[in-house]
Amino acid sequence: MTVTSPQLRSAAALLAAVPGLVARVTTADGETLIAGEDEQAQLCGDRFRALVLARHTAAESFATALVLDGVDPATGLARRDGVRWFVSPMPAKPTVACLRASGHTAAPLQALVRDDAELGLSVVAIRDQSGASSAAALDEAATAAYGACLVEHLLLTTTS
Repeated sequence: MTVTSPQLRSAAALLAAVPGLVARVTTADGETLIAGEDEQAQLCGDRFRALVLARHTAAESFATALVLDGVDPATGLARRDGVRWFVSPMPAKPTVACLRASGHTAAPLQALVRDDAELGLSVVAIRDQSGASSAAALDEAATAAYGACLVEHLLLTTTS
């Protein structure tokens, strides 16, 4: 199985934005590349991002498997100390508009959107500034916001 370019770009963006994440990539020649915050890492998150930028337009992927330690594979959310992160497949401006329109990140929640124009996406961090939301409520809001961004992206790409 080949890891797709969008999967690699999303992993690279998360790895560069979220503290403590580790990516384990199996390359096409069977070697394991570890990137991020790990004692055995060969690359930091920023260098992994640079590698993906250099390779993501290639006709063939350089990876056959990808595991992101610290990201829930069921939801795509990274969780750390009252913050939830996800990758929006859209640049920052349409992501911000979508989050505002969806209402999933209304006060006391705050969504911070980090644009990554080179990778063609953005990373969203959602936190509760008041500290009143439970972990489950934060997960629910982040999952709903992520879903809204995915639907908006689908709508934009099918009407373009």
